Amino acid sequence: MQLNELEDFLDKLPRRKIGFYPTPFHRLQNMSRSHGINLFMKREDMAGPGALSGSKMRVAEMIIGQALQDGVDTIITQGAHLTNSGMQFATAALVAGITPILFLTRDEKQHGELTEYRGNLLLDKLMDVETHYLSAPGSAYINRPDDKQRVLDAMNARKAELEAQGRKVLIVPTGGAHPAGFAAHVRTFLEMVGQARSAGVELDYIYHTTGTGTALPGMLAAKLLTGHPVKFRSISISNYQPDFWINEAIIAERVRHIFRSFSIEPLPEKAILREIEVDNRFIGDNYAVPSSESMAAIKELARQEGVFLGPVYTGKGFAGLLEHIRSGKVAPGSNVAFLHTGDTANLFEVSGVVGGFE
Repeated sequence: MQLNELEDFLDKLPRRKIGFYPTPFHRLQNMSRSHGINLFMKREDMAGPGALSGSKMRVAEMIIGQALQDGVDTIITQGAHLTNSGMQFATAALVAGITPILFLTRDEKQHGELTEYRGNLLLDKLMDVETHYLSAPGSAYINRPDDKQRVLDAMNARKAELEAQGRKVLIVPTGGAHPAGFAAHVRTFLEMVGQARSAGVELDYIYHTTGTGTALPGMLAAKLLTGHPVKFRSISISNYQPDFWINEAIIAERVRHIFRSFSIEPLPEKAILREIEVDNRFIGDNYAVPSSESMAAIKELARQEGVFLGPVYTGKGFAGLLEHIRSGKVAPGSNVAFLHTGDTANLFEVSGVVGGFE
């Protein structure tokens, strides 16, 4: 299938346009020179509508597009206290005229009690988003069914209250992992391939940080449908393993869902799984805890290119890419794109990236 044919399929799905697309795609000149590869960056952090954005904006556009068709007037979503997804969904909902509500969890043993508004939470407060806080070990990002159920029960209780008032409410799972948004990053792939070709290259690798698994399914579906030879390498911030809340089989099923949404017979699961490569080695001590590798990666990119990553997601993903380059997993001269999915606001939330005041 040609790129424009796939775009025609995508255009038939509901979408409320909110962000500014295509997002920029540019060569990192200094990093390319110092590492001996052709390194490009896809700037989903510049998706808009505000200066602090990210890859969830595309997902939100499609979920909100379907929600508007269904008459939804309120969206409830959940995430950790510093959630990028929650902030972006709240922004998109407000632009679309839908009321956003956030249920945020925090591992108080790891991060302490909330005492001030910083990072994404500060932005949520500026937007006057209704926000509920719950304490949960691992910020509910570990396999604790009791904590997950407690959060879900709280969201469903608020939903019932609003529906009793005549509102129509949609609950969107953490990270925007809702079927209506799975195809969103088909567009990201189409943009990247087209922008790379305009720069005179064919991409060998696309690197990105993976957490809740909403970026890879669309990009992978687009690769499989177009037959592009690029390889995906996903650096995780949550352990991908068979019995976990996110794993490769879930990604494969989301790819199959995208095929079905285009009325195309899905590929077998095994064929999809062969294209997925997740590296779990860069999570560090815990979710939302910067690692020495991620802090070094954030500083290197900032000092060489003036581009800022975040300490929760993108810094760890970029650290994985740099290690792959240094170890020879990425061959010299390769054409590589890193998908900057956002996370920059967390530089103002998570301490320890630059150390104490000097």
